[in-house]
Amino acid sequence: MASLHADRDMAAQLERTLIGAYSDAADLGEALAVAGRVSPGDYGQWHDEWVRAADAAAAAGRDAAARGHTAIAVRGYLRSSEYHRQAYFFLRHDRTDPRVRSGFEKQRDMFRAALPLLSFPVEAVDVPFEPVPLPGYLFRPAGDGERRPTVLFTGGFDGTAEELHKYGPRIAVELGWNAFAWDGPGQGAMLVEHGVTMRPDFENVLTPVIDWLVRQPYADAGRLLLVGRSLGGYLAPRAASAEHRVVALVCDPGQYDFSSRFRSNFSAPDWQRVLDADPAMDAELEAFVATPRDREFWGARMAAMGASTFGEWLRILTGYTLQDRAGSIACPTLITNGEGDFAGQSQVLYDALTCQREYRPFTAAEGGAGHCEGLGQRLWQQTVFAWLSEIAAR
Repeated sequence: MASLHADRDMAAQLERTLIGAYSDAADLGEALAVAGRVSPGDYGQWHDEWVRAADAAAAAGRDAAARGHTAIAVRGYLRSSEYHRQAYFFLRHDRTDPRVRSGFEKQRDMFRAALPLLSFPVEAVDVPFEPVPLPGYLFRPAGDGERRPTVLFTGGFDGTAEELHKYGPRIAVELGWNAFAWDGPGQGAMLVEHGVTMRPDFENVLTPVIDWLVRQPYADAGRLLLVGRSLGGYLAPRAASAEHRVVALVCDPGQYDFSSRFRSNFSAPDWQRVLDADPAMDAELEAFVATPRDREFWGARMAAMGASTFGEWLRILTGYTLQDRAGSIACPTLITNGEGDFAGQSQVLYDALTCQREYRPFTAAEGGAGHCEGLGQRLWQQTVFAWLSEIAAR
């Protein structure tokens, strides 16, 4: 596929916004035009151009609402939400940058402005959790409150609970199911507003969510389906290794051991120096974040996990492993993987599972290459929801 932008990171993030067109959260021509005005590597210009587009979409939404055109208004609000999220994306390595907080709040506010105008109920909820409640959204089909299957969506390093609506909740509702998307530690509001950083023991995050969910009158406690995308391809299986109320698990891509991506760059003695927090080694490791691009790319991940140095981050990563845990996953599991996905360890995770399992690779030839299948979201959804339907029907 031809590149969408001369800057590879900007191209990848533009692709992520274009996906929003499937769910009324982007206009293809508008988004391409916005990104096309930005010079490679100019993160400040990226922010400013997307903010302008977000403000224009919000104004169009408000004008449509004033005229009574609900369907048009909701599209303006959803586009504005997505564009505000995109605006601060390349600034997240510095959580003190006021544009990060402002961008996050505006993407949330515009998303919530759209909710009363949607054709199906979506409720903003807070799930009891320490140190602060987990914010999320419950998507439901319009109806009589019947107990239904519920798909739980968890995202990755850099998404928000609001953005997750692009990736599957709408499909779940169309099937007559509920869907729940939420921010865990290190994600969305939990990180930006409350400073709660990520944790590897995601079973202790999922369990309170399920405890809350099964008390609701519309959730079938015997049909809870868990989907993890991007970093969620680690978080979801980690949770399912201990939380056995989940009856089906999808990992896209499968992720198994984070520090293994870096260990091969070090000799055994040097890796031990990393683990020992050797001051000289930690100083050398700062070369990984010396350029603006690397400071953003790695720095955003460091911020999400609460690391102030690259060496500290590597040590934190050693806790993000499914070694000795993958065999405890008991529910049927589907692992998907886009060809060339930089984050994928899908085959490794698949080989470590002992439960009923399936592996579905997506190829460039069929349009499903890249991280989380890139622009091939309909391809991914038709595979995943057909498989989940079989589980839910049991």
